[in-house]
Amino acid sequence: MHIKGKVAIVTGGAGGLGQAIIRALLEKEAKVCIFDIHADRGAEIESSLQSQFGGDKVSFSLCDVTDEQGFKEAFDGVVARHGQVDVMINNAGILSKKIDIDKMLMVNLGGTIRGSNLAIKHMRKDEVGEGGVVVNVSSIAGLEPIFTVPAYTATKTGVVGFTRSWAANPYLKEMGLRFCLVCPTAFTSFIIPDPMTQAFYGEDAMKSMEKNCHEGPKDIAASVIDLLEEDDSNGTIIHTRSKGQNRRVKIEVTDEST
Repeated sequence: MHIKGKVAIVTGGAGGLGQAIIRALLEKEAKVCIFDIHADRGAEIESSLQSQFGGDKVSFSLCDVTDEQGFKEAFDGVVARHGQVDVMINNAGILSKKIDIDKMLMVNLGGTIRGSNLAIKHMRKDEVGEGGVVVNVSSIAGLEPIFTVPAYTATKTGVVGFTRSWAANPYLKEMGLRFCLVCPTAFTSFIIPDPMTQAFYGEDAMKSMEKNCHEGPKDIAASVIDLLEEDDSNGTIIHTRSKGQNRRVKIEVTDEST
């Protein structure tokens, strides 16, 4: 995919990783729509990026990915404004200090499924769309068991399974769709390293994160760009264990439906 001129939605766009992905897309001359639940922060980011990249290049929409109707209205607003959506980055996610299981499920897994379904319905060529790419942001916790955060691990494992299942769909070429995953380790702007979290998750978790925090949001955003630009990236999972050392896994897509 040539990213220039494409229209992208990034959920969780007001967070550290979301902002890095948005900036990487804008530097490739995409038009980017920021979806986030934080109105003030989102508006500030919108204003700052508009000043740098132009008012027509970036916009902010207040969006709660757990609200199916609100999510649809925000998505439809992008279509009404730009005429299309070419790229869907489902990045919104939380790691609740209070172990709010329902909220983690609704945001991390439910938000990814809702965002993907909206993109599929709009993009698929075998209906009314022009094709496109869905990139879902999971975590190392989606690939390996993390005993300190089992509920979070369950939600991110679900994101991996959902995305891999769509990537294995033998009719994707007819639909003109690709599905990819990025599974970061804990990164430098993550919500973990603070005293309250250390007290909650314990010394083992903090030591693990200190050991694995090699990458920054810019490194992860670069992996997202790689997935978008590689036309054969469907089914690719990028997991960066250390800066500049990407581990890639690609599932095999069969010719038979199941």
